[in-house]
Amino acid sequence: MSGSDPSDSPESWAPATKAIRGGLTRSEHGETAEALYLTQSFVYASAEAANARFAGEDPGFVYSRYANPTVKMFEDRLALIEGAESCRTAASGMAAIFTALSGLVRAGDHILASRALFGSCRWLLTEYFPRFGVETTTVDGPDLAQWEAAFRPNTRAVLIESPANPLLEMVDVKAICDLAHAAGAKVVVDNVFATP
Repeated sequence: MSGSDPSDSPESWAPATKAIRGGLTRSEHGETAEALYLTQSFVYASAEAANARFAGEDPGFVYSRYANPTVKMFEDRLALIEGAESCRTAASGMAAIFTALSGLVRAGDHILASRALFGSCRWLLTEYFPRFGVETTTVDGPDLAQWEAAFRPNTRAVLIESPANPLLEMVDVKAICDLAHAAGAKVVVDNVFATP
């Protein structure tokens, strides 16, 4: 009986099995390797069906810039490996950092970050976000006293890299998360060098 054995649950799989089989969705062709969907758009039975899909009334893919079956399999696999509820991917690390931070702050908010950051991250904090009324304070990453002193009532986001690019500076991720959560802020961690 398929599905009745708890060991069939993807959550119970070994890490290597999750990395290979997680999120796999086979097409109607029954391929043995994961299919790559290189299309930018999808076919609909009618204009009404397309309208319903684009309006979010019918589930499914509408445009590959938003999502496609290949990306969805990857996101499902990564969520399974990480034990997460869901996963969203981006075309680049900077797209991910920008999306994460811009979803957390608005005019009048404050971002707290480690000084040791990738140059493009620093540019976002010092040049881009100030245009929209978001302030940033940077601190020496390893110095927890500086972190604690730098939180403000309007601190909404914390950005750290662990280890930092390019200096490989390490921070105490748990301690910084504890401080941020106590202050009501969300934490964005860029793990460019760390494995999942």
